[in-house]
Amino acid sequence: MSNNASEEMKRRIESGEFGSPKRPDMQMVNDAWADLLEAEMQRLGTGAVFNPITGMWPRSGEKVAFDGRTQEDISIPAGSKILLFYGNPEPGTRQPEFSLVYVSYDD
Repeated sequence: MSNNASEEMKRRIESGEFGSPKRPDMQMVNDAWADLLEAEMQRLGTGAVFNPITGMWPRSGEKVAFDGRTQEDISIPAGSKILLFYGNPEPGTRQPEFSLVYVSYDD
């Protein structure tokens, strides 16, 4: 990360964007760092790769809204962005309602 990004985060914390400057909400700070890192990678030309995890189908139950199963072992790196895409299935098919992926970046 550039010094500019570090200075920006310092300024945002001191301005109270993440709660009290003395005790900021660390989840909000971590999310902001992740967004800055992703923007920096895009700026450097590193392309995002969407790695499939599973399709998600509606489930009738009180606690679980959707479920799916992986087809192979998956290791998702810590701090990865997880996205849930609309599947837009055709009526009467077994196509998934959603697709779950994680994002990695080309070197």
